[in-house]
Amino acid sequence: MLWSCHTTSSTHVGKSHAHESGTIENPGMALTLVDHLRKVPGVSVSGEGENATVNIRGINSLNSSTGPLFVLNGMPVFGGLRSVIQAVPVTEIKSIRVLKNPAETGIYGIRGANGVIEITTK
Repeated sequence: MLWSCHTTSSTHVGKSHAHESGTIENPGMALTLVDHLRKVPGVSVSGEGENATVNIRGINSLNSSTGPLFVLNGMPVFGGLRSVIQAVPVTEIKSIRVLKNPAETGIYGIRGANGVIEITTK
């Protein structure tokens, strides 16, 4: 007999505390997008600013990008973190949601294999 177990975990970072939901609501204006992502457990950020690299689940591919899919207001952003930073100032961000597990990222198909960072603007 085979038993299966499914768990989900993600993290919510608010103004000064962390919860278990995966969303950063109303990020502070004094921090950059990279700084906000550094607060989320399970998210690894190397470097600074537009040149930073973000990994959610480690390396999942040998031949293609290992970075997460960035989604801005429901639309995939090509060019990763650099494009998001150039497209929207942190003062316009309403929420940042980090999707880590396959159940959450499944709607994005193979593009979400390395995790998804959903950003909603005001």
